[in-house]
Amino acid sequence: MSSPQTGLLQITAQALVHATEDESKVRKALVNLFPEKTHDELRYKSTQLRGHHHNPIIHLEVQLKKPELLALTLKEMGKRLPVEERQHLAETLPSRTNQKGYLFLRFDKQESYQGRLRLVNQGDSLRVVIRFSGRKLSRTDLEAQCRQFDLI
Repeated sequence: MSSPQTGLLQITAQALVHATEDESKVRKALVNLFPEKTHDELRYKSTQLRGHHHNPIIHLEVQLKKPELLALTLKEMGKRLPVEERQHLAETLPSRTNQKGYLFLRFDKQESYQGRLRLVNQGDSLRVVIRFSGRKLSRTDLEAQCRQFDLI
């Protein structure tokens, strides 16, 4: 069920743990995306995969669906993003959204491990999908949602 004032449905964060990485550190980087108050409500999923050269890869996923914690999480993300990152997000918002009410973000894995949020556009990163609504949203609606949470 969505939060009535926001239309938020869920936040999902994903990462790949490569053979050369410490799974606990990548897990910490993922969890660091979320405020401490939400940690008991996070749902975890881990899937064992094989890479191109049959190297082991672990796909980690963390999901939050509790309505009252979704708004808290986005507000916290907005506070933690530096001003220039929020400006960049505002400029690139059309390429990070779709008409189904999803916002797609990528965060630097190392920075998140250190407790800081920095947006990246590619590479080995933490991928976050924010689902705002079950109905189609215009870009203007998505922009308004992002402004509500001080993401832009």
